[in-house]
Amino acid sequence: MTLTRFALPLVLAVAAFSLGAAEAAPGEPVPSQNAPATQIPFGFTLGDAQQPTTSHVAKLGSDIAFPPGTFDGALGGLTSTVPITGKLAIPPTDGYFVAFRFMATTGRVEIVPDGDASGTATVHTGKDKDCKATQTNICADTDLTAKVFIKLSDVKVDGRPLDVGPDCRTAQPAAVTIKALVPISLPASPVKVTSTFTTPAFGGCVGHEDVSRLLTGLVSGPGNTFVSNLTLRCFSTGCKQP
Repeated sequence: MTLTRFALPLVLAVAAFSLGAAEAAPGEPVPSQNAPATQIPFGFTLGDAQQPTTSHVAKLGSDIAFPPGTFDGALGGLTSTVPITGKLAIPPTDGYFVAFRFMATTGRVEIVPDGDASGTATVHTGKDKDCKATQTNICADTDLTAKVFIKLSDVKVDGRPLDVGPDCRTAQPAAVTIKALVPISLPASPVKVTSTFTTPAFGGCVGHEDVSRLLTGLVSGPGNTFVSNLTLRCFSTGCKQP
């Protein structure tokens, strides 16, 4: 029986310069002249060794820490509010928790994106009051939703394998919506983001028997949290197109 749900969330932000801007302030990323006007790439790092991305499983009272991940996306234009899309990549991790308050359980937890994350970003530039808190002249108010399946494998209870089969995951993707005001500057300081989400029921957890309902009872439900430090890695030049 394993647990863990993590919703990845992921949040994105991106900066945009007004088309009439003659010159960017020092330290601010400048879009490449060759970048398509409606597809400006950017990249974020999620978490690091000191402050990993974590997911809190409400029903079990347990935290799952993930290795550093990435979010590579694109900004759809240079107007005030624009669409953003991106691909989330978070390495799998081993989780530990105590089921029924006494049973030590471990398992491999994998976050499987259900397509691209998408949303909008409202870009603020200059001395806009919304950017003052970020201590930068460029920031983005983001509203992003990532849908991810939570897959479990290599489950052990008290050190004994529990056969969950090769396709044990949430029957529906978990929707993680993240809203954050993210500064855009290079080099960039990390910004902490937090989101609350619901873990769907599990399905396909069939080995010697179907344990999907067991895992659903242990893990699924509302009130789970996703916490990560996001750091802008690149903007325009030097970024790969998602």
